[in-house]
Amino acid sequence: MPVAPAGRLPTGAEVVRYDGPMFFSFTEHSLLSQYPHMRAECHWHVDFEFLHVIRGSMRFFVNGDVVRLDEGQGIFVNSRQLHYGFDLDGRDCEFACTLLNPLRFGVLPQLTQRYIAPLMENRRLPYLVIEEGREEGRRILATLDQLLKSRVYADELSPLTVASGFYALVRDVLALSQTARPMDGAHPHLAALSAMVEFVHGHYDQPITLAQIAEAGSLGRTACTTVFRRYLDLTPIEFVTDVRVRAAARLLTTTALPVNVIASRTGFASVSFFTRTFRTVMDATPSQYRRQSLDDQAADASEGVMVAFHA
Repeated sequence: MPVAPAGRLPTGAEVVRYDGPMFFSFTEHSLLSQYPHMRAECHWHVDFEFLHVIRGSMRFFVNGDVVRLDEGQGIFVNSRQLHYGFDLDGRDCEFACTLLNPLRFGVLPQLTQRYIAPLMENRRLPYLVIEEGREEGRRILATLDQLLKSRVYADELSPLTVASGFYALVRDVLALSQTARPMDGAHPHLAALSAMVEFVHGHYDQPITLAQIAEAGSLGRTACTTVFRRYLDLTPIEFVTDVRVRAAARLLTTTALPVNVIASRTGFASVSFFTRTFRTVMDATPSQYRRQSLDDQAADASEGVMVAFHA
C-alpha cells in the first residue's frame, strides 16, 4: 500500500520510489487518515508487499477478497496482485508497509529459480495473513520491524540488513504457505476489473468515457459500473476522478510545477474544475495542500519522523 509512487508503467503497474540505489525496497510508517477518504488507491506492482498493523484495524482488499487486519496482524501480498487498504468504520489505523522487489534481490540464479520465481508465479497464493501465533509469523513481523528501523537509522551497512531481511521473509512466507489453504476460486470479472484499472491508470491524463473503460474490460457499460461498485465501492467515473486527484497530489508535493500545468497533466479540463474537484476530495485547494504538505515535511524532518504517503 505503498508510497508516493514515482509513476506508472504503460501496463498500469506502480513504479516504486525505492529508499536508495542499493536497497530495492521501500518502507513507510503511516496512518490511514493521511489517505483521501482513508483508503489507498487500488493498484498493483511487481514488488512483494508486507503490511503490519501497529495500532487499530483496517480492511484490506486483494483480488476481490476483503480481510480484516487487527493490531499485531500483518499481510503478505504477492507480486502483481490488485490490492488496497481502507478504513474500518471510519477509525484510523497506524501501520508499517514494506515493499521488496524480488527481481532485484534474486541475484543468485539458483535461489531465484528454486524459491523466488515459483513464489511470484504462485497464482494460488495471492496473499497470506500473518499471525503472531505462528513462529514464522512472529519472525516476519520482527523482520519488518528491523527493516523499518534500518530505514529510519540508515547507515553504510543498511543495504545488508535489507538484503538479509528479504531472504528471511521469503523463507518464512514459503514456510507458512505450506500449510495455507490454496486459493483456487478467482472472483468473477476480476480480470476485467484489472484491465479497466490498468486502462484508467494509463490514460487518466486524457479524456476518458464510461464506454472506453467498459471496452477495456470487454464489458457493457452497465456491467462495468456494477463491477466497479462491487469491488471498489466507486463508479467508474468516480474512480477516474480519484486517480486524477491522487496523481495531482503527488505532483503538488514532489514538483514545483504550477497548478495549471498539474491540472492539464492529470486530465482536468480547466483549472477551476480541477480546484473544485481537488477541494471536494482533499478538503483543501491545490495551493493549500501544497503549502501544508511542505510544512508537514519540514516538521517531520526536524523531529526525525518518517511518514510517507503511499497513494
